[in-house]
Amino acid sequence: MKYRFLIYISYSYALPIGNPLEREILKRGYEVKWFSDTPEGLQSLKEGKKRNILSLEEAIAYKPHIVLTATDIVADFISGIKVQIFHGFQAEKRPEKQSFAHFRIRGFFDLYCTQGPNTTKTFKTLAKEKKFFEVIETGWSKVDPLFPIEIKKTSSTPHVMIASTFTKRLSLAYDNDVFEEIKRLSKTGKFLFSMVLHPKLPQEIKEKWVALNNANFTYYNTTDLIPIFKETDFLFADTTSAIQEFILQKKPVITFNHTLAQDYLIDIDHASKIEEAFNLACEPSKELLEAITNYIEKLHPYFDGKSSARVIDACIIFLLKDKTHLKPKPCNLIRKYKIRKRLNYFTFKTNRVPLTLKKRKENLTKLTAIIPTGNEIHNIEEVIKSVSFADEILVVDSFSKDGSYEKAKELATKVIRREYHYSASQKNWAIPQAKHEWILLIDADERVTPELKEEILSILKNPPTDDTVAYWIGRKNHFMGKPVNHSGWKNDKVIRLFKRDFCKYEDKKVHAEIIAKGKVGKLNHKFYHNTYITIDKHLEKMNRYGWWQASDYDKKVGKLTPYHFVIKPMWSFFKHYIIQGGFRDGVVGLTISYIQSYTVFMRFVKVWLLRRDRK
Repeated sequence: MKYRFLIYISYSYALPIGNPLEREILKRGYEVKWFSDTPEGLQSLKEGKKRNILSLEEAIAYKPHIVLTATDIVADFISGIKVQIFHGFQAEKRPEKQSFAHFRIRGFFDLYCTQGPNTTKTFKTLAKEKKFFEVIETGWSKVDPLFPIEIKKTSSTPHVMIASTFTKRLSLAYDNDVFEEIKRLSKTGKFLFSMVLHPKLPQEIKEKWVALNNANFTYYNTTDLIPIFKETDFLFADTTSAIQEFILQKKPVITFNHTLAQDYLIDIDHASKIEEAFNLACEPSKELLEAITNYIEKLHPYFDGKSSARVIDACIIFLLKDKTHLKPKPCNLIRKYKIRKRLNYFTFKTNRVPLTLKKRKENLTKLTAIIPTGNEIHNIEEVIKSVSFADEILVVDSFSKDGSYEKAKELATKVIRREYHYSASQKNWAIPQAKHEWILLIDADERVTPELKEEILSILKNPPTDDTVAYWIGRKNHFMGKPVNHSGWKNDKVIRLFKRDFCKYEDKKVHAEIIAKGKVGKLNHKFYHNTYITIDKHLEKMNRYGWWQASDYDKKVGKLTPYHFVIKPMWSFFKHYIIQGGFRDGVVGLTISYIQSYTVFMRFVKVWLLRRDRK
């Protein structure tokens, strides 16, 4: 179906938010139009050479399915689900009784596409309380062009970006002492300056700063900040939400009288401290960089540049799902009157119940099967056959020398090659190569059983309508051709069916698991998993894993003692053979328990060897 999108803005600063969404919508072959409810926003659309600008009457007649809104309020009488995509990060600049305006629920929106965990949690709590909207964490479209993060070449002259909000009591742009200090520093040549100001600031304030233009100071009249972010070494700001956008690069930020100074910021309270703070930012401390990293994980843990794609997916899922559990939005008479007065359009029409379209089958339900291989000639044909129901079969080969690559080219949809480093690295590289949103990742020694196939197809025919983005799949393990029912392998499960843009493997060399940005369900049926055909193969893998684990354990294990070399291996054997019932698996269970114990012993031997070789 060709969905109709309307990007709804008020001011020029919303264009960089809407542009990545527009590109994603057009890429998928859907319709998209723009609308502004203010003259300033309309002018910015014209200056941005948007050809698909609608008047109010045209927007009403367009009957959009989805209204993407970078404003606080929206014309409720325009059709379609109303989606809040936010005009900024939660900037923490206006505390209101220990809360923030960012979380104010104005009663216009059906869906909130939140930017990261630190906003998702609060909005989900509010959703449970209000019961007339839903929340899906997607990341923020505006910062898509920021990724991948580019490592800037260092220069002898630090490059400073200056940004300011528009509120007088919060804005550094109004402070004359700050102005004079920046003027002085710009003349010294010690720093280069690039400055942007909020579009809502008075013209006389802007002109005052524009007058500073010199060889070391450049004023930019733009709302597209990302090119400036990339070119500068650190940011000097007040409480503007540009702070949160800039800090995603893991670069220092200096704030001037921030409302809520945090450990990830260098906050100062007087213009006389500016130069000292700049010098600190040139050589940021380890503690500051760690605080920045920790903050980013809460703010916006998406570095793939695909937040726009997640927003569009979330909107379509919400549009198609049953929403009868949601209460009608509040009457909201005063706010609705204000938007009608702003637009000079008075009508009793309103949309308190969100639009729901009948679900239709489309590309979102198609599947890519990813198969990592490395000298798997004995497995490749059977594993490809077991996923033949997939719309795309993508084999990722690590330069096999046994004919696996040639056989895969005969049978698979697509074969790509990459040098193997470790499992998580290989899989994380492969996932973005998938053509379709849903992915089934299967190792060469695994097989999809007929029962599991039917369960997967059932999900693809009726994709989850909540925020489920992945599924656990159990494994029925075999060792040397014999079934393993105990020995610690009984409840073995892995996340293997998932949505491409919501999941990635944790960066671990051994036993890495999927990190899912959403709910994780569980399938009832299991993979057939013929773990190891021979003891030699198993020992070979355990030896390889042992070196990888040793490097990880080296960082977290203190002094090595007999506890590591004797007690821990003995405990491993006891756990697998006795507690987890390995004895019930006969010789296979005894073999597995012994090998697990030996692996633990060798792990610490290799830690010892690593440390010895460093001396």
